[in-house]
Amino acid sequence: MRLRRLQLKNHRNYAQLELVPGPSLNVFIGANGQGKTNLLEAVAMLALSASPRARRESELVGPIGPGSRIEAAVETGALRREIAITLAVEGERTRRVIEVDGARRRAVDLPGHFRVALFWPDDLGLIKAGPELRRRFLNQMLVQVEPGYARALAGLRRVLEQRNSLLKQIAAGQAGNGGQGVLDAWNKELVQVGSEIAAARARAVLELAPEAARCHAEIASGERLEIRYEGPPENLAEAVNNSLAEDLRRGSTSVGPHRDDLVVLLEGREARSYGSQGQQRTAVVSLKLAEAAVIQARTGERPVLLLDDVLSELDGERRAALLAEVAAGGQVIITAVEAGPFPPDLIAKAMVWTVAEGKIEACG
Repeated sequence: MRLRRLQLKNHRNYAQLELVPGPSLNVFIGANGQGKTNLLEAVAMLALSASPRARRESELVGPIGPGSRIEAAVETGALRREIAITLAVEGERTRRVIEVDGARRRAVDLPGHFRVALFWPDDLGLIKAGPELRRRFLNQMLVQVEPGYARALAGLRRVLEQRNSLLKQIAAGQAGNGGQGVLDAWNKELVQVGSEIAAARARAVLELAPEAARCHAEIASGERLEIRYEGPPENLAEAVNNSLAEDLRRGSTSVGPHRDDLVVLLEGREARSYGSQGQQRTAVVSLKLAEAAVIQARTGERPVLLLDDVLSELDGERRAALLAEVAAGGQVIITAVEAGPFPPDLIAKAMVWTVAEGKIEACG
């Protein structure tokens, strides 16, 4: 898997950019706030269809016009594709158009044409924050490799929205005589789509676990990392039925894959409370490297690794081990504030770029 060419027009702080990255290690150096993260975000959108970072799509549109565009040539095996994502701000709405080889595609149909494994500092929330970010981690991997998973996620969002609205209506006595029948239909759909999502996540964690443990042990001098999936009850239909009284009281759905979690342990203890900042960062990076390994195992191709400020808060030994793992093969795009943490022999083999105020220049 390779990004051959990237063009940005009015994306964040990039008024205009054309970039041709190298086939292996690409290092982008620049001070904070210059556009390094914005660059990785644009590349990630080509794989995920939407920003994994922005709350509103209008945030992605730069200051020189009411629209933005990301264009790229990507290569997978012997196949080369052109992907474009255009955003147009129309009042309070932002319209998104996705094209693959000139043909329009729905957002759920884009993942799989180009694949990435992405790390940036906000991903420390995988350890520190609640389960939502850990579910998102699994989702971002699975939409790229599991056929039908993106549609299942969209279906789950629709079921939860409709079911929660109906629960509130029933509790307020506003649903009418047919309310229970409609609720039964949503319950059935929740069980169907929820079981599909939970099964996919459980399989993925079984594949991730040994790779994450291996990567972490190599980077952290043998320290033991374990992950475990905590999904919905095995009999989801029974659990949904038994939770009805509580759901009506709360006006929301309390059972399903939207409540799942991924438990991360270091030396048998929860990483959230046990690990230091450096240990937690190493654990997250190990999960991301494991994600890349699983994507490669499932598809036969290593995804593009996107690593934003990954070396911060790691000691010299962990940095060296991580860089050795990262440079093992495939295309890598990594950012840093300075070149100092990179070994000279690694920098000599890499393409090095400087980033300043939304402009990128090659070094040497």
